[in-house]
Amino acid sequence: MTVPLDTALSYQCFLSDRVRAAKPSEVRKVFRAAQRPGMISFANGAPYLGGLPFDRLAEDAQRILQSRAAEAFQYGASDGVPELRAHIVDIMRLEGIEADAADAVVTAGSQQALDIAARITINPGDVVFAEGPSYAGGMAVFTSYEAEIVHVPSDADGLIPAELERLSAEVRAAGKTAKGLYTIPNFQNPGGVNLSVERRGEVGRICRDQGLLIFEDNPYGLLGFEGQTLPAIQPQFPDITFYFGSFSKMFAPGLRLGWVLPPAAFRGELVKASETAQLNPSVFTQLLMSAYLDDPAWRDTLDTYRALYREKYQTLVETLSAVMPAGTAWNAPTGGFYLWITLPEGLDAEQLVYECIERGAVYVPGTAFYTDGQGRNKMRMSFCLPTLEQIRQGAAIIGEVFREALASR
Repeated sequence: MTVPLDTALSYQCFLSDRVRAAKPSEVRKVFRAAQRPGMISFANGAPYLGGLPFDRLAEDAQRILQSRAAEAFQYGASDGVPELRAHIVDIMRLEGIEADAADAVVTAGSQQALDIAARITINPGDVVFAEGPSYAGGMAVFTSYEAEIVHVPSDADGLIPAELERLSAEVRAAGKTAKGLYTIPNFQNPGGVNLSVERRGEVGRICRDQGLLIFEDNPYGLLGFEGQTLPAIQPQFPDITFYFGSFSKMFAPGLRLGWVLPPAAFRGELVKASETAQLNPSVFTQLLMSAYLDDPAWRDTLDTYRALYREKYQTLVETLSAVMPAGTAWNAPTGGFYLWITLPEGLDAEQLVYECIERGAVYVPGTAFYTDGQGRNKMRMSFCLPTLEQIRQGAAIIGEVFREALASR
């Protein structure tokens, strides 16, 4: 059949089935609606960058261009430059992971790493378990490869192991293939909770017994308000765990650098898939990131951010306590970027977000973090980027909208 390419709808026939079946991201819909000057955004999980040593970074960049320009602007190793992988190993050691620099694979952010891992492991129809709620971008990766997401209930100590075991049995009884668990064990996005140390072992044992892979996504592990870190799942279960790290939250997202530490048996296939996706990550940005990490002062900068995020979190909670309607509840994160809020019965966060946007403030409705329609009375507020004054002003706007909506019921 010949289809004229100049018709408004004709392009649809060229799209793959998986693209046509994909649902629009609620997060992206909110971001598009909120793109106007003066908007106070609690929607974007973007780090504050004001404390970075930009002068020193400029000097590092100049030195790289003067001494290693030909290398920096050339193709590089598909799994990353050796000096950055050595730093990555040192960073992972802070959470109990022992690995060789040759084991890690550098990618253009951990989002790409997750995509590559899903590409080599997920078949259409496979089931991937994920916390309920879970990171929208992670779920988008797995659903793009036509996986089914099954949410595992969580509480203040993270994912509930008994529920994972129960759901895994139900999935297998239904004749489906359960492939893996996607988890953010530290300062989870969007729930803000930590998977307890005891549960990390329980979850790993269940996955091993049930033949599940573990996709351990850890962009926030070094962002505890008091500098605390928890041991990763990977050291106990290295043969089934893909561990994902990122420089986007602990440093800056603009360099687009992350990594994956795959199970040894998967590394060759993962590197081949990475080559297909990008040939190699940017050599220049890797050298710049490595130069930044050469100076131990990066840890002092990280401490500065931890203290700042703690102050912003406390300011948000203090303001919400004064402005939100009675019956509103939220978690108490000890690090990370996010506050997860439950609204009083009858309030719909997805409906009310657009009224908040009209008045100048935006959050992300809870439905964005589930694939099964849950979360209408939930919302995520990210406190990392707004100033303290913006936090007070924006939270006051949101509280006013919710109080009015509750009074009008």
